[in-house]
Amino acid sequence: MKGLLMKDFCLTFKNRKLIGILLCMIVFVFFLQEDDMEGFIISFVTMLSSTLVLSTISIDEFDKSVMFLMTMPIKRSTYALEKYVFSFGCSFIGCTLATLFCCVMNSGTIVKTLEMAFVFLVITSLFQMLMIPVQLKYGGENGRMVLMGMVIAIMGIAFIAVRAGKMMFGEETLQKWFQGMLFFMQGLKPFYIILVVVIGWIICFLISTGISIRAVEEREY
Repeated sequence: MKGLLMKDFCLTFKNRKLIGILLCMIVFVFFLQEDDMEGFIISFVTMLSSTLVLSTISIDEFDKSVMFLMTMPIKRSTYALEKYVFSFGCSFIGCTLATLFCCVMNSGTIVKTLEMAFVFLVITSLFQMLMIPVQLKYGGENGRMVLMGMVIAIMGIAFIAVRAGKMMFGEETLQKWFQGMLFFMQGLKPFYIILVVVIGWIICFLISTGISIRAVEEREY
C-alpha cells in the first residue's frame, strides 16, 4: 500500500499550480471579513482535498496503469482500501491546514473552529464513503455522472418527503417534531453523541469498503 500511496501523492502534486491558485483564492476570501468565513474555508478546503482521489482514479484508468498494477503482487482489495486511506489522508491534511490558518488569524474562536472542523471532517468522510465505491465500480467519467445522479436523486427524495410531510401533518407539526429532536439531541451527553457517531461511521465504512472491494474484484481491467 505504501507504493500506491506514493504514486497517488506524486500524481496529485503534478497539479501544484491549481492548488496554489485555490489557496490564494481562499486567502483572498478570508480577508473579505464576511460572516462565517471560517466555515466556508474549512469546508471548502476539506471537500476539495477529499475529491483529489477522483483524479487519481481517472488517471489510473486513462493511462491503463491499473492493468499494470494488477500484474504486480498487489491484491485488488489493497488497491481499493488504498483509495480510502489516500482520500481520508488528503481531507485530514487539508482540514488541518485550513483549521490552523483560521485559528492563527482568529485566535479568539479556537474552540468553535475546532468543533466546526471536526463536524466538516466527519461529513466529508461520509461523502467519501459514497463517492469512492461509485468511482471504482463505474470508472472515472461514468462514475461522476452516476454520483451526480445519486446526489440529485437524494435531494429530490428529501424535497418530496418534506412536501409530503407538510401536506399530511402540516408545517407546524413538522417544525415541532424537528425542534423536539433538536432539544433531545442537545440534552444528550457529549459522550453518547460521540459514541453514536463513531458506531455509525464504522458501520458506513465497513459497508462502503465491502462494496468497493467487490467492485474492484469484479471489474475487468
